[in-house]
Amino acid sequence: MKTHLIAAWLLICALCAPALAASSSLSIKAEGPVVIADAISLTVHSAIVGRDFVIEVTPPRTPPILPGQTAPVVYVLDGGYDLAGPAGYMLGAAGVMAPAYVVTVGYPAGASARGVDLLSTSATSPDGFAHKGGGADAFRRFLVEELKPFVEARYPVDGGKSMLFGHSLSGLFTANVLASHPSDFAAYLIASPSVWADPGVVERLRALRIANSPRRVFVGYGGDENAYMIDGARQVIRALSGVQGALLQAKAFEGEQHISYYPALPNAAFPFLLPRDNLMRRPNSVELSAERLKRYLGVYELADHRHVTVTEDEDGLVFKVDGRDEAGLLAEAMDRFFIRGVDASIIFDAGDGLARKMEISLNGTTALALRVP
Repeated sequence: MKTHLIAAWLLICALCAPALAASSSLSIKAEGPVVIADAISLTVHSAIVGRDFVIEVTPPRTPPILPGQTAPVVYVLDGGYDLAGPAGYMLGAAGVMAPAYVVTVGYPAGASARGVDLLSTSATSPDGFAHKGGGADAFRRFLVEELKPFVEARYPVDGGKSMLFGHSLSGLFTANVLASHPSDFAAYLIASPSVWADPGVVERLRALRIANSPRRVFVGYGGDENAYMIDGARQVIRALSGVQGALLQAKAFEGEQHISYYPALPNAAFPFLLPRDNLMRRPNSVELSAERLKRYLGVYELADHRHVTVTEDEDGLVFKVDGRDEAGLLAEAMDRFFIRGVDASIIFDAGDGLARKMEISLNGTTALALRVP
C-alpha cells in the first residue's frame, strides 16, 4: 500500500511540474531529499529472514546526553507510512510523551514482503487478495534477536521501555506478538488488526497471562472502516479487556476509514503507551546582572569525563556538552537556569564566588558536573 501511494504521488508531481515551472519565474538552485529531525536511513540484511529491510531512526528532539541516560524506543512496522517518526519527534518535544527514538521498519523499493512476513499462514482477504504468509515467526525473531540488539548497541535506548506499533496486517502481527511473546516489548499499539486473516488471535489474546510487569496496550480503528475490520478490532478489545496485567486503552476514530485516521493515531496513543515520568517544566525567565552571570562561566566535567562548557554571547549564557549542539540558558532564579522548550534545568553552586559545580537535569535524569580547575 505504501509503495502504491508513493508512486501515485510521484506521478502527480511529475505531471504538475511542467505547469508549475511555466507559471513561475523561480529557478531551482538545488534539489535533494528531505531529512527530518536528524533521522537516518539504513538498509540492513537479516540473516534470520534472509532479506533486506530499510530502517529509519528518528531521535528525540532532546536525546539522552547525561551519563547512563537512556530513552524509550518505538518500533513501527510498514515504515510508519513516513508519519510515525516525525510524529514521535513532535510529541516528545511538546512534552506530552516521553522523548523516544522512533525506529521504522520497511522494505527496499519494489521488494515488499509484508504478506509473507506478517502472517503465520496463507490467507485471502475479503476482497480476494491472497497473502502467502508463513514468515511471521522469522520476522518476529528478526525484530527481537537482530534489530533490537542492533539499535540498543548503537543508540542510548532502554530496551525495557520498547513499543511495537503495527497497522492492518502488521496490527494483526503486533497482536500475535503480544499473545505469544508479551515480554518482547513493554507496550503495544494495535491499529485496525486484520483479524480476518487469523481469527485464532482472539482466543490467544483471551488466554494471555502477563506474569511480570504490566503491558500497556492501545487498540485503535476507524469508525467508517469495513464492518469486518471494525468487528475484528472490537473482538481484540473485548479479549484484552479481561487480561490481568494488560493496561488497555481503545479508541474508535469516528468518521475515519482504514488509513485516514493514521496521522491522528500517534497523538492519541503515544502519550498513553510512553508516558512521561515527570511533567515538563515551563518556567518564566528573570534578569540577572552581568556580574552575576560571570560566576557561572567556565568548564565543568561530568562523571564520564565529558566536558560541559558555559560561555556567553550577546544574548546571555551558552551551554554546551561535548558532542552536542549548544543551547542558550535562561535564568529562572538566582543560580537556577533552564533551556526554553526543553525539559532541562541547570542549578549552579555559586554562593559569593565562582560556581564550583552544576546539577543538570534533563528529561527526569540528573547528573553532577564539577568545575575543571
